[in-house]
Amino acid sequence: MTFRILSLDGGGIRGAIAATMLAAIEQKIGQPLNQYFNLIAGSSTGGILAAGVATGRTPQELVAIYQKKGSRIFPYKSLWSPERLGLVLQYGLSAPKYTDKGLTEVLKEEFKYRTLSEVTETKLLLLSYDTINREPIVFKSWRKKFINVPVWEACVCSASAPAYFPAHQLIRKEEGRVVGGDAKTITFSQDASEDNDDYNRMAIEITGGTGKGQTRTIVDYDGKTRRALVDAEWSVIPDAKSTFAVTLDYSAIDGGVAANNPTACAIAEALRLGYEVKDISVLSLGTGSFTREISLKSAQEWGAVQWALPILDVMFDASSDINDYIANQVIDRRYLRLQFKLDRSLTGKPLSDDMDDATPENIRNLIEAAAVYVNNSRVQQAIKNFLQSQS
Repeated sequence: MTFRILSLDGGGIRGAIAATMLAAIEQKIGQPLNQYFNLIAGSSTGGILAAGVATGRTPQELVAIYQKKGSRIFPYKSLWSPERLGLVLQYGLSAPKYTDKGLTEVLKEEFKYRTLSEVTETKLLLLSYDTINREPIVFKSWRKKFINVPVWEACVCSASAPAYFPAHQLIRKEEGRVVGGDAKTITFSQDASEDNDDYNRMAIEITGGTGKGQTRTIVDYDGKTRRALVDAEWSVIPDAKSTFAVTLDYSAIDGGVAANNPTACAIAEALRLGYEVKDISVLSLGTGSFTREISLKSAQEWGAVQWALPILDVMFDASSDINDYIANQVIDRRYLRLQFKLDRSLTGKPLSDDMDDATPENIRNLIEAAAVYVNNSRVQQAIKNFLQSQS
């Protein structure tokens, strides 16, 4: 049986491109996307789209987010806008370009307080990156680790692009019961995570019963036995009368710094779920490939200041292309990537490379170009062939 993956790139306001293509794809499929795909993965704006699709939003509703609310997320274009003064006063001239107020408000409006555990129509995977522990954050709706995180907050974590938005503080906290322990370990009840390392580096406090008030740090966790090794011996060993709470702070930034195109991560998760490569198919949607050149002279001469914003574009674009290459090699004929250049070739109208160009004209042009591209006879045939291969 085919395990179907929908993978959605990051790209800021250019998510309007992927949302437009999703509308045409849903029409071809003839059923809601979250009923057709088994796993929906996204980074950054692709994470917002992935969450929207997974929770039953129509592609038309997702397009409308960019049209009606994009300017609240990206309210100005210039770094010298008077609206940025508050950020400069708070953080200095090196402050992020935008506050995350608009982004957070929009996402709360769209997803309310639904948690990842409540996404049951399909599997949802969102990517972020933790600057404290220097490792990716992989939000999975079907795993215990982050299931209590609100969907809106996971999306903020995934979309907090460095230099554009401040990092988002995510506090992960779980409570539970103790089964037993010894001088340097503690064993949790079967309600705890079954994944190895899920509680590593987390602070643990005995909140009730035997040993109440003690705090330690978990240095190793075995999911099979639910046993955690702590950094120092217990003064009083917790037992079956004890309860605990574990907490960890994350400094979450845009998932695009890890994988702007989350396809390879989604394939890895499918393999982990027990599917064979021959049974996996992937539809991957980009948000437009850059055409703005960075000359050799500029690339040689630029320092930290000049590279501050352009380097993100380069990183995100390169990440997308590398993941495209990996998927092509691994999945081959069961993989379809839809992507076009951000030039005038489709409509004759300019398409901005900028992830934060939320002007009505640019959004209209992006949507129009995406519609022309996805309705092109060659692309339509590619989609038809791909969908037929799933049956």
